Amino acid sequence: MRGCVKRLLATRWVGRRLEEEGGAESYHFGSSSYVAAFGEKPPVDVKMLRSSTVEYLEAFDAKSWHEDPVRTLLRGDPLEGGEEVDTVDAFGSVNGKQILATSAGVDAVLAHMQQVAVGKDFRDGVRRIEARLLSSHAAQLIGNQAMDFHKQDGVTEIEESIEANVVERKLNDLLLEDERAGRVRVQRQPALVGCVSNFSNFLDLCRKTLRNIELGVPVLVLSRSNTTQHMFRWTQLLLAELRKENIDTSLVSYLSCTIAEQRRVMKALAHCPLYLTGSREVAAAIKELMPYTFASTGGPNTMVAPTLDADTEAAIRMSSTIENSGQCTAMRHLVTESCSKEDLQRIFNPVQGTESAADSLRRGAFDGLFTSWARSFQAQAGYQLLEASPATQPVAYRIAENLTPTGLEENWRRVYLDVSRPPAGNSITDGSYLQALARWLTVEQPITLAVNGDDKSGFSMMWKLFESTAQAIYSVGRAGRPALTAQARPQDGEIFGEFPPRADMHLYTQGPVFVPSSTPSYMARYETAHLAACAGRAPEALGQGALLALLRAADEEHVTGYAVLLAEYLKDSCGPKLGCGQRTTLWGLQRPPLSPVSTILRLAATDRLAAFALHLLPFVLTNAKEGLVVSVAQDAPARHLEAARSVCDGLGVPCHVEDAAAFDNRRLKDQPWNTIELQAAPCQAEDLPMVDHFVLRLLPMGHIKSTTEKDEDFVNIFKKSPKWLRFAQ
Repeated sequence: MRGCVKRLLATRWVGRRLEEEGGAESYHFGSSSYVAAFGEKPPVDVKMLRSSTVEYLEAFDAKSWHEDPVRTLLRGDPLEGGEEVDTVDAFGSVNGKQILATSAGVDAVLAHMQQVAVGKDFRDGVRRIEARLLSSHAAQLIGNQAMDFHKQDGVTEIEESIEANVVERKLNDLLLEDERAGRVRVQRQPALVGCVSNFSNFLDLCRKTLRNIELGVPVLVLSRSNTTQHMFRWTQLLLAELRKENIDTSLVSYLSCTIAEQRRVMKALAHCPLYLTGSREVAAAIKELMPYTFASTGGPNTMVAPTLDADTEAAIRMSSTIENSGQCTAMRHLVTESCSKEDLQRIFNPVQGTESAADSLRRGAFDGLFTSWARSFQAQAGYQLLEASPATQPVAYRIAENLTPTGLEENWRRVYLDVSRPPAGNSITDGSYLQALARWLTVEQPITLAVNGDDKSGFSMMWKLFESTAQAIYSVGRAGRPALTAQARPQDGEIFGEFPPRADMHLYTQGPVFVPSSTPSYMARYETAHLAACAGRAPEALGQGALLALLRAADEEHVTGYAVLLAEYLKDSCGPKLGCGQRTTLWGLQRPPLSPVSTILRLAATDRLAAFALHLLPFVLTNAKEGLVVSVAQDAPARHLEAARSVCDGLGVPCHVEDAAAFDNRRLKDQPWNTIELQAAPCQAEDLPMVDHFVLRLLPMGHIKSTTEKDEDFVNIFKKSPKWLRFAQ
């Protein structure tokens, strides 16, 4: 790993800055410098990572997690006092001890978080720490996760971390450069980290913690009710490494406490960001307390495969059983022409059992089913169980005519598969069935959609589904190389995100979280003076037409400046980009699902005209204008009514003046992908996010890939899709 460490020590990077041409900041999603951040991949010795992890596991003393319990860490030191309880692993087995902080201890953490401020730039030291964590400490990170979560392949996660971190460090460099130039301000209130059990080494340690603290954002890591041991251990490691680099340990704290005490902390720190990867249920409960929650949530990942050949069956099996159904991209839903219990039994018969994560690591496996976990498997009502071999556990299934019901539960760490098949006399390829499936996907919002057996028809099924939905990840299988639902390498341009249904996004998250991105940028804001300077470019960026007239009617200089940045960002970032991996990938900004009415923008009586102008702009400057409908409240101020009608007439956008009842009826009739209401829309300079985050709250993004390398047929077809967002002015 020495070569890897050497590459990790590269600390500074400056991409092509659009400011040199008078344009928008260049680290935003899809921008020229964002694209330029890809391509550099440090070498990773996977074989050595695997063997050293096995050695660590074989030498591990299980008593150590009892003798050195999980506890609150403040300024690098443990807090004394509190109730001692057992910790449990992913399968509910006791694996150590934890000391829950007293109320006084929680108060001490709160007091620290409310006043901590240590600096702005710790990149050099933090990146040296990062290099050591992902090399000399990597076996410990992987091994602890294997024992706590029972992760079979933590090696691939470390590989992804090493490669994807390169991109995110470059984006952080550009963000800090903008702050030093007086264009933006990185808000450094503490960031709370709600850890995920299965991908904590990359998502929590690297993305949410290291990327924040290297720009001086203090982090508070929260304990979990299960699998809390391995993130506590990486927090301990990180604090020890901070001391070696003489970096203030006030930057990183760990809070071990009850859920009730965590919620008390969240209420007190409601002005702070919280980064979460978890279920929609948990995200909603947190978002009620912390408006600046940035949550990645799951969804019922779906595969479409009209026929079941041996290769496709292997893809179904691996996608369904990956990490004992403990990966966010694990498959939950199969759509096929014909499928019976006997077919499913044949598909899952070859599944291998595993006694432990260490056993899987030795064999290089990632999709074994844990035999000890099988004894407690009881299927939910409505599901049946396939017969299990003595070495594995059962698989629960349900077969539905037409489409399986909405509201699927994830059933984390249990293999559940819903199968949808068209009614007799119908086919998956029928336009009406694909339309119904697209609607199901829009309601359920899986992370991934994989389509196999479609290449002989010129990808006709995926073409229709791609245009009609808004998944983050689309995968197209090729003959002999079927697509899995569990495939995404963000370091290759296979942009990753876990998005809730767009119409309900506000219930779960402040905005979409995507990988790669600069984590501190989610709370960064533009300096008012910079927005004022940008406003001077309005005629050049926006033209002299109806849009500029609307902004002048709003009469807020910082809003006009922000509109200029939005326009310049869109001009630079629209259109599909080509990935850089062994699969062929197109990625970028997209339009909402193509339909006569995909988005309704509502201007209510009490809404600010400036907010209306900003939310209108990403649509009217791009091909997303097709499908946009504006609804203006009948009792809106006369000046707002006149301005809205004028801009819509000038730009060719349908505009309806109607009361609340008519507006509700329109939503029910048109069933748009999204309805934008402006009651809490950001409009003050201190509330306006970075322009890419603003756009991504309104429009989808992600990638579509072929499973084969240099797939020119795939590129030539899908690069022409009208689904890609394109600049229209």
